[in-house]
Amino acid sequence: MAKIKKQKEYENSKIIMSSYGMAQFFGQWITGPFGLFVFFFYEAEIGLNVVLCGTAFIIFSLWNAINDPLIGYLLDHIKMPWEKRWGKRFPWILLASVPWLFSFLLIFLVPPNWYGTPQLVADNQWLIFAWFLITLCLYDTLYTLWNVNSNALYPDKFQDLDERRTATTIGTLIGMMGIVAGFIIPPMFVRNSFPETYRLAGWISVGLGIIFFLFMVPGVFEGPKLRARYQEYRVKAEKLEHEPFLKSVKRAVSDRRFMVKTIFFFGYQAGVALLQASAFYMVIFVLHEDSGFLSILMAFMLLGAFASVPLWGYFAHRANNNKKLSLYAGLVMFITFLPIFFVNGLLFYLIALFLFGIGLGGQWAMDPPTMGDVLDDLAVRTGKRQAALYYGYTLFFIRLSGTFQALVFIVVHILTNFPAGVQTYEGLVSVVGADNVFWPLLGIRIHAALIPAILVLITIFIFWKWYDLTPDKVAANQEKLKELGL
Repeated sequence: MAKIKKQKEYENSKIIMSSYGMAQFFGQWITGPFGLFVFFFYEAEIGLNVVLCGTAFIIFSLWNAINDPLIGYLLDHIKMPWEKRWGKRFPWILLASVPWLFSFLLIFLVPPNWYGTPQLVADNQWLIFAWFLITLCLYDTLYTLWNVNSNALYPDKFQDLDERRTATTIGTLIGMMGIVAGFIIPPMFVRNSFPETYRLAGWISVGLGIIFFLFMVPGVFEGPKLRARYQEYRVKAEKLEHEPFLKSVKRAVSDRRFMVKTIFFFGYQAGVALLQASAFYMVIFVLHEDSGFLSILMAFMLLGAFASVPLWGYFAHRANNNKKLSLYAGLVMFITFLPIFFVNGLLFYLIALFLFGIGLGGQWAMDPPTMGDVLDDLAVRTGKRQAALYYGYTLFFIRLSGTFQALVFIVVHILTNFPAGVQTYEGLVSVVGADNVFWPLLGIRIHAALIPAILVLITIFIFWKWYDLTPDKVAANQEKLKELGL
């Protein structure tokens, strides 16, 4: 009789893995609506000039350039009095998560007497710009504080490769549920031409977000074993030379493996950011549909992702090659961007987004374990774990995707003569004329599909050419980490 293979025991239960996965749900619950609503709200609903909208996003990203890596650096170097009792990451997650929810709401609480007519917007454009910029920076700072700590838990909490893949598969599925919730529930309360509905959606995001946060708490809690591990890391790190911040910046940006992985990650993030930010424009101006259809469209995209995630997880276990699976996921994303450019009806768009979701699911499934491989490699080469520092740089590139999106929108909308303050297709035609409406509609297709596809293809090539962490090197790093006690 064949022997029954004993299931491998993990350090963390599936319940804890699921709770940790709620961190992805919690993040996507807000970042999804942020990508969908924010630019459209300020440009189309309020009527702020696209150059000012884009400039706010660009300055916001410059703030990220300082904020994200600096917070990551400080979190890896400062010692707080609560660490022995409550852990290194957990208290920061508690302190920042709920305020982050309210910072998202603040973005939409622009005083109503500042806008409503073109003249009011013109008179108050710098006040609106300042409100936009300040709330964006507050939103990002709080997001960085909780998200860097949550992500930095991953390589320490899940140290076994197989456990990481299992936790990632579970977390990806739960994170996808967060995208579904974020893309479907808040948009149900939003109606274009009614700015107050965005505030209602914001309040709903805060209320439900607090509930989702509570489900996340057990998964990000640091138990005695993990707290002891952190103390061991700190003792080892104190024996090493203290590295100044600027030197750590130089080391991070000069590390080929880390930067190649980060560039690949940027390509997929920027592509998805452009697709999300273009969704309202596609539904309202290209398809001539009500904004309420956005929830249905996003549901189809996420249905494709849900259907594919278990398959990506299965193939990841079978192939045991994170680079190969990451490349496959990237190629699927590139191919499925292309039909979106030619969308000419609701059914076409539904099918195109469902197929796109397959590539999105692959990226979601493969990013955490591939980043875990990179962080393990860095720990072997430097002799210390600095996950928060490197996740800080990763977050910077996520935010840089917002800058890229803003620059694309500025250039495309100026070149194709898309007017600010237009909320319907009829309004667009009345401003630019029936003979000229082709150009702004072409511009929307370009920033929804063509530019993202080109960007993803470029970053796929870079990752294929220069990322060299093979399965053998990953396995060797795992053994070395055990020898180093990391």
